[in-house]
Amino acid sequence: MAKKPFKNSIKNVYKRFINYSFIMALLTFVLGIVLLFLPSNATKIAGVIAGVSCIVSGLCSLYNYLKRDGAKLFALSIVFAALYMLLGLVLIIYPYKAMTFVIICLGLYLLLKGALKIDYAMWFKKGNEDCWLVTLVSGIMLIVIAIILMFNPFKAGLTLTQIVGAFMMITAVIDFSNAFMFKKRTKEIMDIFW
Repeated sequence: MAKKPFKNSIKNVYKRFINYSFIMALLTFVLGIVLLFLPSNATKIAGVIAGVSCIVSGLCSLYNYLKRDGAKLFALSIVFAALYMLLGLVLIIYPYKAMTFVIICLGLYLLLKGALKIDYAMWFKKGNEDCWLVTLVSGIMLIVIAIILMFNPFKAGLTLTQIVGAFMMITAVIDFSNAFMFKKRTKEIMDIFW
């Protein structure tokens, strides 16, 4: 069992994690709007923006892992940190390659986010937390969106950039809903892990 001072410090990390989640959801939504409604202007910078987002996510995951001091919530954060940062570097190094590559990388990013949400959902279920089902469903939805993006069944109509933008907006709404739920139930969620 973790000591109370440590639990309070992790609670502060958790609150920063929630705030970061709100900010990332907002940025993802704005990027989705730009990609959906201004695809010709956004295509060239989409890879760099997605890469920076991945690296920021990776650094936050690394920070959570290093500061976890045994907290179960962040046990897999090191794996996600490495994968996010690797994906981010690839996107930044090759930002102007074919949009298909960017879409595949975005699909991988969403796949990782979905897997992380499913991991959280399993912990919530073990702790009898009511939000486990919503978290599980949002994780599964992200994985489905990721698979659709990576295998891109769309042939006509919207451009690939606009499709990515629409999916990013959906992802942002899901992330914002999860962050709001996590903030509202901080005490209950914290009790699951200590």
